[in-house]
This record gives sequence, structure tokens and C-alpha cells, in this order.
Amino acid sequence: MKLNKLLFLLAAFFLGAKLTMADVAEGEKLFNANCTSCHAINDKVVGPALKDVDKRQSEAWLIKWIQNSPAVLKSGDAYATKLYKEYNQSAMTAFPQLKDEQVKSILAYIKTGGAAAATVDNGTATGSAKTEDGFYSKAMLIGLLIFAVILLIIIFILMKIRKVIGKIYDEKYPEEADVIIHWKQNKKSTRYKLFVKHPVVGTLAVGALLTVVLGLYGYDYGQKKVGVQKGYAPVQPINYSHELHAGKYKINCQYCHSGAEKGKQATIPSASTCMNCHAYVKAKAKYNGKVSPEIQKIYNAVGYDSKNGTYIAGFKQQPIKWVRIHNLPDHAYFNHAQHVKIGKVECQACHGPIETMKVVSQQRSLQMGWCINCHREAKVDVANNDYYEKLHKDLKASKKDFITVAQNGGLECAKCHY
Repeated sequence: MKLNKLLFLLAAFFLGAKLTMADVAEGEKLFNANCTSCHAINDKVVGPALKDVDKRQSEAWLIKWIQNSPAVLKSGDAYATKLYKEYNQSAMTAFPQLKDEQVKSILAYIKTGGAAAATVDNGTATGSAKTEDGFYSKAMLIGLLIFAVILLIIIFILMKIRKVIGKIYDEKYPEEADVIIHWKQNKKSTRYKLFVKHPVVGTLAVGALLTVVLGLYGYDYGQKKVGVQKGYAPVQPINYSHELHAGKYKINCQYCHSGAEKGKQATIPSASTCMNCHAYVKAKAKYNGKVSPEIQKIYNAVGYDSKNGTYIAGFKQQPIKWVRIHNLPDHAYFNHAQHVKIGKVECQACHGPIETMKVVSQQRSLQMGWCINCHREAKVDVANNDYYEKLHKDLKASKKDFITVAQNGGLECAKCHY
């Protein structure tokens, strides 16, 4: 934390501007949303590494370049032309929607090396769900086990007390003790004869016991196993590493899964999306000058000749047969856009720490109880979302600080089972 603040202060000093931690935080958001598909701060990806970019060109030049790179190229700018040639004549995407102050915040974030914004906390409620499974968590299991042990100890102590009191009573009233012992012996004998001489009764008793045991096992199996794929990690046709792309290079999730903010499905990226980068990124340094075998699989699917840098004419492209990991029952409705765009829920809330996974596996149970628990605990970010403008006004009028998804109708059956 202290190191992050130090980096921020140094960035503010060298930029010669009155930066705030919020500026850097805004820069981080904009950087992740617009830049990570082609750039990293410390590593060369499709475009150059951005570390010390402020030392290569002035702030005014960088603003013009980011907002309208084709115009800068057209003007004959020497540095822009050099970049264009160096990176295989791949033109940088223009971002005319970014205002000057927004570009400055991105540059401020780059200046910190991507570290300072980690200290920012604006104190607002977010729509991110907790990663724990609520009631059905390890902590709750341990608590219940401890409670069960305490109950067993209490039962053991009470039985010992009863035994001691029984002995004292027998010593004081020996005549009554003889009668009770005789009655118990006859009762045991009667029970024995009942089970031996009446097998139907014995069979029914054993059947009832098995029914209870198997019924409890079946109920537990149905709750935890049927339709639950937690931990499922199938082998994919291409060994795609989220740890490398989303983790090291910080490529925004929505660059590949572009439907997450727009519709029900997050969508699987097409091979052409992969080729946006891998027409240039071939990882030859790791394979003695040869194209990475995993990247070659993409070329084989789309018909791309890496030697000539051209697509093969007349090639019949083949789909990459990715294996689906996260599944929901057909009767359950889930909309990514509602959660990602409106609810501001982070991908990690449902998919776990995806940026650390070399092989993706299902991290959550995705059962109804897990979803309901999230809706009960997740707070609606009404203060920073125009979608909830009226709700925010109502909360202010009632002097409430926040509202949960459940309080906003998130537990209505028809929301998910229409």
C-alpha cells in the first residue's frame, strides 16, 4: 500500500499536474477498457510497451495520437510513420470519444506502472458478489461440526450423571431395582422373539432403516452432485492460457467475450478475433524461430500462411471446437448484460480468479442457493449508475445508504424462471 502511494506521488510530481488518486483510478478503468487488447505497460504485445511513453513524446502529441492516429499519420509525422512501419503497418485504433482529461488520466495510470490505483477506494457499494458460498461455506461446516462435538460431549456427561444417580437409587431401594432388572430382561427377550419368530416385522424394520439411510444419501447426492459441475476443467482444442492473456497482458475480458455487456451470452471469440493479435504475435522466440504450436492451430483453422503473412485463397475455414464449461439448467434464465453492464458485477464473482488460470475450471456451484445468497448480500451501486437514477433519489429521500439486489426484486421467482 505504501509503495503504491509513493508511485502515485512520484507520478503526480513528474506530470506537473494536480492529480488525485481518483484520476489514476479512472485512468486504470479506461486503460483496461480500451488499451489492453493491444498494449501492456511493461511488455510488447501487438503494439509497443507503454512504460515511459511520456518520455518518448509530449503529452499534447500523445493526446492527438490516441484520439486520431490516422490524422497524425496522414500529416507525415516522422515518429508516427516510424511506429507504423515498425509494427507491420498496423494502424492504431483511434479513440475520438476520449476527452483530453480522460487521456491524461490514462497517461497518469501508465506513469504509476499500473500500481497506484490499487489503493483507491471510493467507498461506494458495488455489485460484485462475494466469492464465498454464503451459508454453504467451509467456515459454516467447521462451525456446525464444533457444535455437534459440543452436543455429543453434553450427551456423554448427562449419560454419566444418569448412570451415577441410577446406582445411588438402586442402593437406596434394592427391592425396586430387582423388579426393574427383571422387567428389562423380559422386554429384551420379547423383542428378540418378535424379530426371530416374525420375519415380516424384522424385514420391515430393516427395510425402514435402509430407506432412511439411502434416502438421506440420495438427498445429499441430489443436492451436491446432480447437475453440479464445480471443478469441471475439460481439455480444450487449444491450450489457451487466461493467466497469460488476462493476467500478464491484462487484456480486457470483453475484448474476447464481447457479448458480456450487450446480451444474454458472453459469447466465445471467433478465430478472427484471435487473429487480430496473432497475425503478428507468433511467440517464435520460445520455439527456436518456429510459430508456437498452439498459435499454429489457429492458423490451421482459418487458413493463414504465417511465412507469407497472407490468408490461403479458397481455404475452407474450420471452427475451433471449444468445450463449454459453465452450464445452467434450461429452466434458469441468466443475462450477462444485466449483471455486467447494469449490476457492475466483476467476472471473478462467478468465474473465480480467471486471470490466474492456465486451464479454466468451474469455480462456483452455480446452484440456486448460491445465486440467492449473492442477491441477498450484493449491494446495488445506485450512486454511480444512471440506470438506477430514480432509485437513487428514492434512497436519498428515505435516508438509506444502500439497497441489496434482493430488496430490489432480485428474489422474485419470475426473474430467473419466467
